[in-house]
Amino acid sequence: MKPFNKKKFYLIGILFILIASFFIVRKTKKKYSPLIELSSLVLKDLNGKDIALTSFAGKPLVINFWGTWCGPCRKEFPDFEKVQQKYVSQVNFIMVSDEQEDKIEKFRIENNFTFLFAQSPITFDKLGITSVPVTYLYDAKGRLYTKKKETLSEQQLDELVAELNNNK
Repeated sequence: MKPFNKKKFYLIGILFILIASFFIVRKTKKKYSPLIELSSLVLKDLNGKDIALTSFAGKPLVINFWGTWCGPCRKEFPDFEKVQQKYVSQVNFIMVSDEQEDKIEKFRIENNFTFLFAQSPITFDKLGITSVPVTYLYDAKGRLYTKKKETLSEQQLDELVAELNNNK
Protein backbone atom coordinates (compact mmCIF):
# COMPACT_ATOMS: atom_id res chain seq x y z
CA MET A 1 0.00 0.00 0.00
CA LYS A 2 1.35 3.43 -0.97
CA PRO A 3 1.80 6.03 1.75
CA PHE A 4 -0.70 8.92 1.88
CA ASN A 5 0.65 11.91 -0.06
CA LYS A 6 -0.50 15.09 1.73
CA LYS A 7 0.98 17.39 -0.91
CA LYS A 8 -1.00 15.77 -3.72
CA PHE A 9 -4.16 15.79 -1.60
CA TYR A 10 -3.83 19.53 -0.87
CA LEU A 11 -3.09 20.37 -4.52
CA ILE A 12 -6.15 18.45 -5.69
CA GLY A 13 -8.24 20.21 -3.01
CA ILE A 14 -7.02 23.64 -4.04
CA LEU A 15 -7.64 22.86 -7.70
CA PHE A 16 -11.18 21.71 -6.88
CA ILE A 17 -11.88 24.92 -4.91
CA LEU A 18 -10.57 27.10 -7.77
CA ILE A 19 -12.70 25.32 -10.36
CA ALA A 20 -15.80 25.45 -8.15
CA SER A 21 -15.22 29.16 -7.46
CA PHE A 22 -14.93 29.89 -11.18
CA PHE A 23 -18.31 28.28 -11.90
CA ILE A 24 -20.01 29.92 -8.92
CA VAL A 25 -18.78 33.39 -9.88
CA ARG A 26 -19.68 32.80 -13.52
CA LYS A 27 -23.20 31.66 -12.65
CA THR A 28 -23.92 34.47 -10.19
CA LYS A 29 -22.39 37.23 -12.30
CA LYS A 30 -25.16 39.68 -13.17
CA LYS A 31 -25.87 40.56 -16.74
CA TYR A 32 -24.84 44.16 -17.06
CA SER A 33 -25.69 46.68 -19.67
CA PRO A 34 -24.54 50.26 -19.20
CA LEU A 35 -26.73 53.31 -18.95
CA ILE A 36 -26.59 55.01 -22.33
CA GLU A 37 -28.05 58.51 -22.41
CA LEU A 38 -29.36 59.65 -25.77
CA SER A 39 -27.47 62.93 -25.44
CA SER A 40 -24.15 61.06 -25.37
CA LEU A 41 -24.91 58.67 -28.23
CA VAL A 42 -23.31 59.43 -31.60
CA LEU A 43 -24.78 57.63 -34.60
CA LYS A 44 -24.27 57.84 -38.35
CA ASP A 45 -26.62 56.82 -41.13
CA LEU A 46 -25.34 54.37 -43.72
CA ASN A 47 -24.06 57.28 -45.83
CA GLY A 48 -21.83 58.50 -42.99
CA LYS A 49 -24.00 61.47 -42.01
CA ASP A 50 -24.74 62.23 -38.35
CA ILE A 51 -28.16 61.20 -37.07
CA ALA A 52 -29.70 63.87 -34.87
CA LEU A 53 -31.35 61.88 -32.10
CA THR A 54 -33.21 65.05 -31.09
CA SER A 55 -35.26 64.58 -34.27
CA PHE A 56 -36.91 61.59 -32.57
CA ALA A 57 -38.21 63.68 -29.65
CA GLY A 58 -41.92 63.43 -29.04
CA LYS A 59 -42.12 59.69 -29.76
CA PRO A 60 -40.78 56.73 -27.81
CA LEU A 61 -37.59 55.26 -29.23
CA VAL A 62 -36.33 51.67 -29.37
CA ILE A 63 -32.61 51.24 -30.02
CA ASN A 64 -31.27 47.76 -30.63
CA PHE A 65 -27.50 47.19 -30.55
CA TRP A 66 -26.62 44.22 -32.74
CA GLY A 67 -24.08 42.70 -35.12
CA THR A 68 -24.37 41.11 -38.57
CA TRP A 69 -22.41 38.11 -37.22
CA CYS A 70 -24.74 37.65 -34.20
CA GLY A 71 -27.12 34.68 -34.54
CA PRO A 72 -29.49 35.77 -31.73
CA CYS A 73 -29.63 39.27 -33.24
CA ARG A 74 -30.59 37.91 -36.63
CA LYS A 75 -33.17 35.65 -34.99
CA GLU A 76 -35.01 38.53 -33.32
CA PHE A 77 -35.04 40.87 -36.35
CA PRO A 78 -38.25 39.44 -37.92
CA ASP A 79 -40.01 39.93 -34.57
CA PHE A 80 -38.69 43.50 -34.33
CA GLU A 81 -39.95 44.11 -37.87
CA LYS A 82 -43.48 42.92 -36.95
CA VAL A 83 -43.61 45.07 -33.82
CA GLN A 84 -42.22 48.08 -35.67
CA GLN A 85 -44.93 47.70 -38.33
CA LYS A 86 -47.59 47.57 -35.60
CA TYR A 87 -46.34 50.81 -33.97
CA VAL A 88 -44.92 52.50 -37.08
CA SER A 89 -46.58 55.87 -36.48
CA GLN A 90 -46.18 55.83 -32.69
CA VAL A 91 -42.66 54.56 -31.90
CA ASN A 92 -39.28 54.96 -33.63
CA PHE A 93 -36.90 52.03 -34.06
CA ILE A 94 -33.15 52.26 -34.74
CA MET A 95 -30.92 49.25 -35.26
CA VAL A 96 -27.30 50.11 -34.37
CA SER A 97 -24.14 48.18 -35.27
CA ASP A 98 -20.54 49.19 -34.75
CA GLU A 99 -19.50 47.45 -37.96
CA GLN A 100 -18.62 49.22 -41.21
CA GLU A 101 -21.47 50.94 -43.08
CA ASP A 102 -21.08 48.75 -46.17
CA LYS A 103 -21.46 45.58 -44.10
CA ILE A 104 -24.61 46.90 -42.41
CA GLU A 105 -26.01 48.07 -45.77
CA LYS A 106 -25.40 44.67 -47.34
CA PHE A 107 -27.26 43.01 -44.46
CA ARG A 108 -30.15 45.49 -44.79
CA ILE A 109 -30.50 44.91 -48.53
CA GLU A 110 -30.26 41.11 -48.27
CA ASN A 111 -32.93 40.97 -45.55
CA ASN A 112 -35.28 43.73 -46.72
CA PHE A 113 -35.98 45.13 -43.24
CA THR A 114 -37.53 48.58 -43.00
CA PHE A 115 -35.76 49.79 -39.85
CA LEU A 116 -33.56 52.80 -39.69
CA PHE A 117 -30.12 51.21 -39.63
CA ALA A 118 -27.30 53.19 -38.05
CA GLN A 119 -23.61 52.82 -37.47
CA SER A 120 -21.90 53.65 -34.19
CA PRO A 121 -18.47 55.15 -34.85
CA ILE A 122 -17.69 54.31 -31.22
CA THR A 123 -17.13 50.58 -30.73
CA PHE A 124 -19.60 48.86 -28.46
CA ASP A 125 -16.92 47.91 -25.93
CA LYS A 126 -16.12 51.64 -25.50
CA LEU A 127 -19.83 52.23 -24.88
CA GLY A 128 -19.71 49.51 -22.23
CA ILE A 129 -21.70 46.99 -24.28
CA THR A 130 -20.01 43.63 -23.86
CA SER A 131 -22.46 41.44 -25.76
CA VAL A 132 -25.32 41.79 -28.21
CA PRO A 133 -28.22 41.92 -28.66
CA VAL A 134 -29.11 44.60 -26.16
CA THR A 135 -32.17 46.81 -26.53
CA TYR A 136 -32.77 50.22 -24.96
CA LEU A 137 -36.23 51.76 -24.82
CA TYR A 138 -36.58 55.52 -24.28
CA ASP A 139 -39.74 57.46 -23.56
CA ALA A 140 -40.97 60.37 -25.70
CA LYS A 141 -38.85 62.80 -23.63
CA GLY A 142 -35.66 60.81 -24.29
CA ARG A 143 -35.41 59.28 -20.83
CA LEU A 144 -34.35 55.66 -20.52
CA TYR A 145 -37.44 53.55 -19.80
CA THR A 146 -35.79 50.12 -19.68
CA LYS A 147 -33.00 48.05 -21.21
CA LYS A 148 -32.93 44.37 -22.06
CA LYS A 149 -29.77 42.35 -22.55
CA GLU A 150 -31.35 39.33 -24.16
CA THR A 151 -32.98 38.15 -27.34
CA LEU A 152 -36.56 39.40 -27.35
CA SER A 153 -39.52 37.53 -28.80
CA GLU A 154 -42.28 39.32 -30.65
CA GLN A 155 -44.55 39.01 -27.60
CA GLN A 156 -41.92 40.35 -25.17
CA LEU A 157 -41.07 43.27 -27.42
CA ASP A 158 -44.73 44.03 -28.14
CA GLU A 159 -45.48 44.15 -24.39
CA LEU A 160 -42.49 46.43 -23.72
CA VAL A 161 -43.35 48.78 -26.58
CA ALA A 162 -47.04 48.89 -25.55
CA GLU A 163 -46.01 49.83 -21.97
CA LEU A 164 -43.57 52.42 -23.29
CA ASN A 165 -46.15 53.87 -25.67
CA ASN A 166 -48.76 54.11 -22.91
CA ASN A 167 -46.31 55.94 -20.60
CA LYS A 168 -45.61 58.83 -22.97
